[in-house]
Amino acid sequence: MTKRTTFTAIDPNGVEHVRTSDRRNYSHTVVAQYNKADHMNRAVDPNWAKTDGSNWDYHAKIANGNDPYPSKCYLGNHPDKYSAEQIAEEVVTVAATNAKRVEDAKTFVSITREEHIAKMLADRIAAVEAKDYNGWHNLGWCGRRDLADKLASGKDGNGGGYYHNATVLEAVIK
Repeated sequence: MTKRTTFTAIDPNGVEHVRTSDRRNYSHTVVAQYNKADHMNRAVDPNWAKTDGSNWDYHAKIANGNDPYPSKCYLGNHPDKYSAEQIAEEVVTVAATNAKRVEDAKTFVSITREEHIAKMLADRIAAVEAKDYNGWHNLGWCGRRDLADKLASGKDGNGGGYYHNATVLEAVIK
């Protein structure tokens, strides 16, 4: 039986990061914090308005009875493989599924397209504001310092990026 080794590293907040392995040795790990500015820039990207509007349009089609992708009864196409009872059950299930899609779509479009776009923007901004930006997230364990430095340099957030403050921590065997 191979020996399982546990590696640990303590981030700047005092939180222990742990990795176990029965094949590799790790000397370092890289941790970083979320970059709030980058997350906010992504949340307010104007392209979201196009996506949110397109989603509203899609649901409006369904709500108006023009579902582009309704559920269908495929068992009915194979009466030699399925019994009449199985086909009838699927017809009922498909009808209920399609009715639920219409009901959900009507709820979705109960506000105007513009209100939906504004609501989605507000929700994304609220999600960014609610996120913890003080915690350190483990980006990977490395067997050599140069590899850890390379990983950290690609995640340091110079000029923006999902993470910033990338830090290399020394791993110790527990």
